[in-house]
Amino acid sequence: MIRLATVFSGIGAIEHALHRMDIDTKIVFACDNGDIDVLSKKVDVNMDDIHEELSSLTTLIEDMEFTEDDDYENQLVNMLNVAEQSYNDIKETINLSDIDDNEKEVKEILNTIIANPELKKTRLKQYNDFLNSLDSNTSTEQHKLLLYQIILKISNDFKKDNSLDDLGKDDVTFTSTLNINWNIINQDLKSAYDNLEKNTGKKIIRRVRDLSQRVGQLYGKINSLHHLNELQQIASYTDKKSYVDNLYHGNEKRNKVKISYMENYNCSEDHFHWDVTFLDGEQYRDQVDLFVGGSPCQSFSLVGKQRGLSDTRGTLFYEYARLIDEIQPKVFIYENVRAVLSNDCGRTWEKMKEVFQQLGYNIYFTNNDKPSILNAKDYGIPQNRERLFVVGFRSDLKLKQDFQFPKPIPLTKTMQDFLMDNAPGGYFLPKKGVAFVTQEKNLNKKFTQIDGDIALCQKKNQEFNWHGDFVFQSEEDAKKNNIPDLEKYFLSEKVKKYVLSSGTKNFYSKPATDLEVARPLLTTMHKMHRAGVDNYVTTEGRLRKLTPRECLRLMGFSDDWKIVVSDTAMYQQAGNSIVVDVLIHIMNEILKCYPSLTEN
Repeated sequence: MIRLATVFSGIGAIEHALHRMDIDTKIVFACDNGDIDVLSKKVDVNMDDIHEELSSLTTLIEDMEFTEDDDYENQLVNMLNVAEQSYNDIKETINLSDIDDNEKEVKEILNTIIANPELKKTRLKQYNDFLNSLDSNTSTEQHKLLLYQIILKISNDFKKDNSLDDLGKDDVTFTSTLNINWNIINQDLKSAYDNLEKNTGKKIIRRVRDLSQRVGQLYGKINSLHHLNELQQIASYTDKKSYVDNLYHGNEKRNKVKISYMENYNCSEDHFHWDVTFLDGEQYRDQVDLFVGGSPCQSFSLVGKQRGLSDTRGTLFYEYARLIDEIQPKVFIYENVRAVLSNDCGRTWEKMKEVFQQLGYNIYFTNNDKPSILNAKDYGIPQNRERLFVVGFRSDLKLKQDFQFPKPIPLTKTMQDFLMDNAPGGYFLPKKGVAFVTQEKNLNKKFTQIDGDIALCQKKNQEFNWHGDFVFQSEEDAKKNNIPDLEKYFLSEKVKKYVLSSGTKNFYSKPATDLEVARPLLTTMHKMHRAGVDNYVTTEGRLRKLTPRECLRLMGFSDDWKIVVSDTAMYQQAGNSIVVDVLIHIMNEILKCYPSLTEN
């Protein structure tokens, strides 16, 4: 038996790997907040609001009490300085633009749209708010940012039913599901949109949005420090967990990751933790054989101080390394994206290696003298998914041999081998169709036949009028055989046109469908990116996206893994997981070095 613990547990890739390997497992604890953030502050994408919050944060950090030369204070001050510099850079960029030249046109566009009595009510309120906000008292940079946002919003509404390539053309009749007469405002919108593009308005909006999130996260850092100080005053581990659980009270149904995890694995509620930052690893010291997790890729602003683990304080990597130090597992596996190697010009990876080597473990992070990047397609799964892995053995363990990362094996499967190979949902009859097919007079007249031995004479267009041969399939059998209703996964002609496009001049991707080796499954694949980014397949001549079950298969999860959340949540969870088969190959190599891992 292996005593297992995980953080950033996700849907349990290592748990499922050990299940597939038929290794008995006891889950000591798991930890994942399902990306629910109760500590950060929501800051609007508004230059004036951001400036006000930065001023408040400056005062708040100055008034906080820290010990002398406190690393956490340095982290907060550095993050604040970076945010302030970013704010000043964006402010300068915005003020240099001439987007305010289009203000008159934008107001005319809004007034024309609002004057339409048939305009959808949701847009009527939003466009009225836009118009009023243009007359409000704001800074120059916020006023220009607002113009960018309004032009982009109107352009996106136009793009829902029309092509931006046709914008400005007088010989095109435009359509609108929002009841907007685009032909009237066509030329004004073209002028405003061109100026938005010329001034890189979309990029500016993204930069401001990113800054607003980082400012909000600074509040999260400060709140985390407050709660850590409170937790230090609590002696009981049970009371500590109750304190943290109370912070997340009311969010239980929002944590879709926990819902999936608890449905599929035997983990005690008392040992499923919400937040890795507040998890005290001392309570599990010497109780864990295998510790597995990853962390988001973050830069470390204190690399130059050469303080090892303390340099990384305030990052989620710090929490993972801290727990290794506190728990002292026999073996750990750490996973991250390949981009961590180049993050902050390579300094992030150098600091991570330094920290790992100071934990008292024999560390393995190279494969043939290169960073240990493993690709799922080299280990039986037809998905081009590269990830960095680090394996550590506690230094007091006696290994039979040095650890080596698994060697690639030939890929014998294609993505098509992992698809649902049953009839698409469009071939299942609706209730009216069932009533017609099973009607006695239609059966007697041989208009229809169910489970017949000899097929009826085929007639033209019979698939459209419920005539001909049918087979019976019970709902129980359909569920048992994992037959989904594929109809909702097929693309409409409009969506199909979008995903098969090559993109814009700012983002070009070569569209391709029905690949034998899948592109990396993304956490955002439910948004259906273009076919140069996401995976699309053809079933019975129609293009569709992958089903959640197919995505799980391409991550190495067998069909006995239960899906108990929405499609959107399942796409996000699958895209955020580690590929199970890669972990199986790593575990096989670990057991060669230390077979005693399964004995306790």
